[in-house]
Amino acid sequence: MKIKLTTILFCAILIMPAFAISAATNEPPSAPTIDGPTDGKVGEQITYGFCSTDPDEDNITICINWGDDTGDICIGPFQSGLCATAFHIWIKKGTYTIKAKASDGQAESAWSTLEVTMPRFKAFYSTPIIRLFMHFPNALLVIKQIFKS
Repeated sequence: MKIKLTTILFCAILIMPAFAISAATNEPPSAPTIDGPTDGKVGEQITYGFCSTDPDEDNITICINWGDDTGDICIGPFQSGLCATAFHIWIKKGTYTIKAKASDGQAESAWSTLEVTMPRFKAFYSTPIIRLFMHFPNALLVIKQIFKS
């Protein structure tokens, strides 16, 4: 009886590391690439592509933070190596940092980032000469009088 118990214990000790090794070999997916424009217009829908691969060929979910306090969204799961698309609309001008990370359900990648700018709308009246005439509407009449004489 002692020999059987010792044999079972010995076998269990030999098998345990195999389970531990297989559970510990999961590798995280690569940090996703973010492909898309780095500037746009406020109120305009802009589409971005997100690509990541998992060394273990696990399915991937990508979580995105648009940098404008709208929170994280997650898309997927999808096959390793396939690219996903997502769009966003910024409602205020400014510079934002898009962050994205990939997860295979067991491990997460590092964050990837892309900086985007939603510039101010440059209207026609923003040129210096036009602004001058807006502040001094009679200036054009004065200039006409000067050149008439």
